[in-house]
Amino acid sequence: MSMHIKSFQIRDNPLEISVKCTEHTSKGGWTFSMQDQGLQVSDCTAEGLKVALLYSQMSQELVGEKLESGCLYDAVNVILSLQSENGGFPAWEPRRAYSWVEKFNPIEFFEDALIERDYVECTSSAIQGLVLFKKLHPGHRIQEIQSCISRAVKYIHDRQNPDGSWHGCWGICYTYGTWFAVCGKTYYNSPTLRKACAFLLSKQLPDGGWGESYLSSVKCK
Repeated sequence: MSMHIKSFQIRDNPLEISVKCTEHTSKGGWTFSMQDQGLQVSDCTAEGLKVALLYSQMSQELVGEKLESGCLYDAVNVILSLQSENGGFPAWEPRRAYSWVEKFNPIEFFEDALIERDYVECTSSAIQGLVLFKKLHPGHRIQEIQSCISRAVKYIHDRQNPDGSWHGCWGICYTYGTWFAVCGKTYYNSPTLRKACAFLLSKQLPDGGWGESYLSSVKCK
């Protein structure tokens, strides 16, 4: 199991790409697709790191070869390098372009295709991966990691909607976004989390489950 995670981690920056253009560092990251693609993704890297850390706590007989500490450090370095000034995390690369660049986007059904933006989901994954890493490897970039986590938590809190929900961009939609956002606090010590719980309870279906149509996003805009 651990070997599968290990085999998909990017082990070095793609030299050809790095020389020819201003590609962001990817060594230590995980991609959305194949390792050879060479393009790190913030939440894929954070989730890969989290899985590798969980495997490291299990018997080697069960998980096989474990990821070396240096590979874990490389993954953390990628995550830290992707955080935006506002504390959030984009998916693919650091935010560089101004929002007005999007006005040149010719694709009517793909907004924000020319610029990067920050996502609650990616930010939540980064927090979870870094919190677990800090617990198990307290000696690596500890102050930077703590600062990153604090800023990321503030970003998530600041993006909460008045009804207690969060908008999710990679799934449908408010239930999904809220599921990612409610990490790092408890119901008893966080007004933000209490609002989120109230939102989720208000959307429970008569059969006890939850479901949501993509139209909920359209209706709320």
